[in-house]
Amino acid sequence: MKRFFLYILFLFPLFANSQIIDFSSYFTDKTLNILCYHSGRFAMEYYEIEEIYATNNWAGTKTKLLDNTNIGAHRIEVYAANTKNLIYSRNYCSLFEEWQTTPEAKKSCGNFEEVIRIPLPKEDIDILFFSRDSLGKWYKVEKKTIEVANINIKETNLKTDNFYPLHIASKDLNKKLDIVIVPAGYTKADSLQMIEDLKLFTKHFFSKPPFSNSQDKINIRGVSYFSEQSGIPGLDKAINPNTFLGVQYNIFDSPRYIMTPKLFNLHEILMDVPYEQIIIMCNSSVYGGGGIFNFYATSYVNRENGFVLIHEFGHSFGGLGDEYSETDIDIEGASQKIEPWQKNVTSLVDFSKKWEDMLDKTTPIPTPTTTDFKDKVGVFEGAAYVSKGLYRPFQDCLMRSDKPFCPVCTREINKMIDFYTE
Repeated sequence: MKRFFLYILFLFPLFANSQIIDFSSYFTDKTLNILCYHSGRFAMEYYEIEEIYATNNWAGTKTKLLDNTNIGAHRIEVYAANTKNLIYSRNYCSLFEEWQTTPEAKKSCGNFEEVIRIPLPKEDIDILFFSRDSLGKWYKVEKKTIEVANINIKETNLKTDNFYPLHIASKDLNKKLDIVIVPAGYTKADSLQMIEDLKLFTKHFFSKPPFSNSQDKINIRGVSYFSEQSGIPGLDKAINPNTFLGVQYNIFDSPRYIMTPKLFNLHEILMDVPYEQIIIMCNSSVYGGGGIFNFYATSYVNRENGFVLIHEFGHSFGGLGDEYSETDIDIEGASQKIEPWQKNVTSLVDFSKKWEDMLDKTTPIPTPTTTDFKDKVGVFEGAAYVSKGLYRPFQDCLMRSDKPFCPVCTREINKMIDFYTE
């Protein structure tokens, strides 16, 4: 889906992942949920913590505690308060970051909900919030101290009547990628259709590689959740929907962009479910969706194929960029003089950090969009909504249209699956 895009520099990993963190030394097998407001305007931001609580399960990896992917617009780092040791980190993107690129952000302040989930620490921690500046460099936004004694434990039992086990590769939560599908816009009268659509989404998800080749590494559960009204509002214009989940079309005046700003409520209904990635299944037959890295993905229900579902999950899970171009788009903050952090988009400023190793030595750079290079990895001009100055690795890929993932995107998704499961 079309979204506002901020180009930022791709750097070598600044944060080492070679350090081995012993999970049991620092954490318990529970999840700490940090509910905060991410606020500000163009070129200015801050965080305010609203609530902190813990739940009874940790579905994430216990071995890959430090994130060295260096993708995303934001980063959190968790330090043991007493030793100052770095014990956990994760990168992500946000709805706030996309809003910062809109004209409204230059006129007024915005206030967006975010939920940071980390394993529950045994001792007090310092959490540092980072974002990237216009040159792509990380800068510290906030530092917050969390005292373990002040954390409220919300008892959860992982009740099986709260979710549907759609595809369970293993009950070992810490060695599988755990995905949850959240129905939006289904009332109790739609319950039978909701169950059928949950099964359909699971089938669509595994319809294309590399996900079809990784079924033994992925768990998918569907939530039993009913909305106050049937369908997804906002098709005519952006509104403030009077629903608990707040899912709607027309976010940032982009007609087919489906998102929700109500992150607190979204994560609240998931307290009984083990999850690492969220897919919101929208009860609508009108084309639409969205995906934000390590935030969530949304998709309308297409009974014929799962292109939008998988495409948006490519954003939210793989951190992949859109590979299509639209010459009439004026993207605030865009620059082709620096390297985007998305692994499947390049400005050629620092191409050696991208897919240069996958090119045939005889492939020209840039690569012409001719039949000679139709099914070859190249450097094709036109990506991330612009037709000039940014390049994609394949003439046609699932991040551009309803085609299979190209070799570059496949490699990046496989790396991410391994990050969660190895």
